[in-house]
Amino acid sequence: MRGTLLKSYFRTAIIGLGVLLMVNPAQAVAVDSHTSYVGSNFEDYYANLPAAKVEWSTSMDLPTSENVPTDYLMGKGVVVVGAGKAFILQKGQLLAINVQTGKVAWKYGSKLKTPLLYQNGVTYVTSEAGTIYAVNAATGKNKWSSSVNSKGISQLVIDKDQLFATANGDVQAYNLKDGKLQWRDNFGEMLYEPFMVEGNLILAQNSESGAYTYDILHAFDRTTGKELWNNRDHYFPITEINGTLITQRKATLFDALPLTTLDSLDVKTGKVVKTVVYNPANIDPNDPEAPKGGIAWSDGDRIFITGQKGVYSYPVNADPATVTRDNYSYESIGAKLSYAAGPYDGRTLFSKEQSIYGVKMANKSVIQ
Repeated sequence: MRGTLLKSYFRTAIIGLGVLLMVNPAQAVAVDSHTSYVGSNFEDYYANLPAAKVEWSTSMDLPTSENVPTDYLMGKGVVVVGAGKAFILQKGQLLAINVQTGKVAWKYGSKLKTPLLYQNGVTYVTSEAGTIYAVNAATGKNKWSSSVNSKGISQLVIDKDQLFATANGDVQAYNLKDGKLQWRDNFGEMLYEPFMVEGNLILAQNSESGAYTYDILHAFDRTTGKELWNNRDHYFPITEINGTLITQRKATLFDALPLTTLDSLDVKTGKVVKTVVYNPANIDPNDPEAPKGGIAWSDGDRIFITGQKGVYSYPVNADPATVTRDNYSYESIGAKLSYAAGPYDGRTLFSKEQSIYGVKMANKSVIQ
């Protein structure tokens, strides 16, 4: 499954032993781009659940970036975990906490702020002045400090030997070994978050307004930061195959797209080289009352599409008119459910208020 930047915002306590508890139950959890509704915190159901034992807790700083929402139940702090430690900000310092005992292993720096990122034994954090610090996760010693300051940093992404950051709508790249700035993008307007890395491309989005507002997908060279191409009305790619990016086309005022439409964009030019339309539920595209096509994503060598009665799946890059599709349906449960997430651990997940149901990929049986 395509990796995306995982941001989790917690209340002012983090809990050890790999369990994170909140004073109130979470209302939603976003892990992947196609993860949706998970639960509700407005039912008496939760009042009857047994409380988990808190092994330890500690306070943490609230996010300071205006881009970070703070009005959600899980919007009161940021934590990253790795190498047996939880890394948080407390009074402007980076703390490494043993997840088993809750003891502070080390403290680093001052006037630090989110975002935080951990990978391969190194924790990355930014300062109020806009410096990025790479900190040895085992010792708390500085590995490097970025060669320039960039205020407003709100996202960090690592891919291969580069660290990418967004700062006030600009994408920039740093050498992962020493923190030297390699480039800032050459695009004159602000880009939205998140961005993604795909091969030699940095992909980001923004919108323009004229007769109507439309979204634009931009591709930048990861070596130079120069924009290579842009394409209107497309989501982020869901997969890359043989030099093309498979993306879902967005509906517009002039193209309602009643059916799920995937375009293959040439990675060098961004031009559409192939279009595939999916209609797994046999929707009448001319019927304004008919349900619309679903959201598409990929996992391994399969394309998945949400539907009114389940999730459909096709082989990647296959003609949907000539192949047999799979249908992971919840009709047999006899209740109206919503797609939640997956595939995970060989099953697709659906939610119904307080319950989660799984449909096994192997035999399509339902489990709760």
